[in-house]
Amino acid sequence: MTKELARLRVEAEIGASGCGLPEGDSWMILDELTIDRAWGWVFFYTSRTWHETGDFRYAVAGNAPILVERETGLLWITGTARPIEEYIETYERTGDPHGEHLAIVSIEGR
Repeated sequence: MTKELARLRVEAEIGASGCGLPEGDSWMILDELTIDRAWGWVFFYTSRTWHETGDFRYAVAGNAPILVERETGLLWITGTARPIEEYIETYERTGDPHGEHLAIVSIEGR
């Protein structure tokens, strides 16, 4: 997969989210922040109006960076609770950006 195709997949994903941006606003990918790695890319995005005006009325929360695997095209929504570097390190160790932080629960019979 090329970076351009990966970017298109991310655009489709964030466009389909239907997240409540004000009328007339739209999501935009921050190309200058894209992280390139051998395994793929991490794309960042925000509200176009926020990016263009800096007006806090248009700031958004929860717009977690999206990791795209070069070989498979798989998209991973990372998170906003930790620095992106931690999600990347976890992905590189486990193949899942949330890998180490998932709790495994075992429920045994009565």
